[in-house]
Amino acid sequence: MARELDPERLEQVSTLDIHRVQSARLRGEGLPEKDELREGIERKIEADAGHTTKRVISFTPGDPENPHNWSARKKWFITTTGIIAVTNSTFASSLPSGAMSVIQQDLNVTHTEVTILTISLFLLGYVIGPIAFAPFSEFYGRRSVSIIAFGWFVVGTICCAVSPNIASLLVFRFLAGVGASAPMSVTGGQFADIWPDAEERGRIMAIFSAVTMVGPTLSPVIGGFISNSRLGWRMVFYVDVIISGLSFIPLLFCPETFAPVLLLRKAQRLRAQGDSEVIAPLELEDRSLKSALKTTLTRPFRMFWNESIVLLVSLYLSLIYGTFYLFFQSYPIIYQGIYGFGPGISGLPFIPVGLGAGFSFVGVILWDRHIKRREDEGLKITSEYRRLPLACIAGPIYVASMFWQGWSARADVHWSVSVIAGAPFGFGFSMLFISFLNYVTDFYEIYAASALAACSMCRSLFGASFPLFARHMYKGLGVPWASSLLGFLALGMCVCPFLFLRYSDTVRSRSKFHQFLQERKEIGFDRPTTPDEDSDSKSTGSTDEKEMEVENDKEL
Repeated sequence: MARELDPERLEQVSTLDIHRVQSARLRGEGLPEKDELREGIERKIEADAGHTTKRVISFTPGDPENPHNWSARKKWFITTTGIIAVTNSTFASSLPSGAMSVIQQDLNVTHTEVTILTISLFLLGYVIGPIAFAPFSEFYGRRSVSIIAFGWFVVGTICCAVSPNIASLLVFRFLAGVGASAPMSVTGGQFADIWPDAEERGRIMAIFSAVTMVGPTLSPVIGGFISNSRLGWRMVFYVDVIISGLSFIPLLFCPETFAPVLLLRKAQRLRAQGDSEVIAPLELEDRSLKSALKTTLTRPFRMFWNESIVLLVSLYLSLIYGTFYLFFQSYPIIYQGIYGFGPGISGLPFIPVGLGAGFSFVGVILWDRHIKRREDEGLKITSEYRRLPLACIAGPIYVASMFWQGWSARADVHWSVSVIAGAPFGFGFSMLFISFLNYVTDFYEIYAASALAACSMCRSLFGASFPLFARHMYKGLGVPWASSLLGFLALGMCVCPFLFLRYSDTVRSRSKFHQFLQERKEIGFDRPTTPDEDSDSKSTGSTDEKEMEVENDKEL
């Protein structure tokens, strides 16, 4: 049997006692991630029957190979590259909205709804892509998944530009959307990999969320003016190819950021140098194809249905995301139908939406300063209090903007009144995304990419479907009541952040993934590894290995 270790010594040298890993706490809740960790360790023991000791490597505080400890310059290069990739993805999503009438005429499309599919099918790709990209980024690493997917997106966009008919254009828009989904679901995980400080990561996610609004609000303007010039609608896609192609270059130079994969490579390097008893934590888990299909690919779905945070956040963000993409149909109804704007000019009212999203970053900075003051006073700040009050404020602002726009969009009211309503909409929209995405990232840590993928799939499904019924809804209900209906639905969802704040302890205790993450830390995985995080530790040495002493005992 494994030698019993003194608990104090266990904490000091980060020793991993195999019996702690195989305890009932890792057996009893039916989470596949737990079962695979336990079974992986048992296989490792059986395979190494002649050796009683394995050294499981980890990062030491201040380790330069740990992404948490990389230089600010390196982190900002990765961050900027990720934000650019996301901007490209969102820019492409609404790109045809300003060119639909020209596409419909040039490709002889009879029904307007078929042309709308150029947006809906792209967003449907956002639903399909994260099923594989996000979980595999937690399996093989972020870098390879990002490069393959973004290359796929660039090729798909080229094919859109040369499509001879509407059928091929729709197919390639869907395929391009699949590739474009990777930055939306993987980039948040990358930020969690390299920014351990909650305040810094929060601000990065604020920028990330704000720029997701920049692309969709600019592309209708660009698409409208280009498609109605002699350059034609195909040039709209070529512009996207040029932008995304240039963005692809820095992506090729981004390093891997996922710590478990980096430790795996480190273990392989040490074994190649002759240290045969070194293994990485990832090697204790099942990395077979069966595991990939059973556990990794199903994780976003299991988190969506079993984790209350993921479910409610997904539904809330899906509603406001679908409403945003519905605007690409409702804005022409309002500004071309009521106010007589041209195709290019009718895209300009989206600019206040983008400006409102930009102001949301100011709100984040002010809130961070408040949190900093409270921490300096000695108050312990939970992730709920750090993230969710912003959502409590943003929700009502978002709802008010919907009623404002709906009831001011009339011929007897100046067009600027309804245009200005876009600013609080953009502010509320972006602030909700900032708050919830940060909260999900903080809560699920190494499984953040899968949780964000579940959110991304759900909201993309809404974003793909809402534009399809927009014209019928606005025609049937009229502009005031169509906007009011969406406002009432958002009003009902406003309660979500208040519930998370009120019942935070219950939510944590009932979250299987959160409990598993805490257990991983208790047995020696996922420990703090930056000097600041480890400042309270009693560590007396600078070892970068965890000693796993086991015997080939049938009791295991």
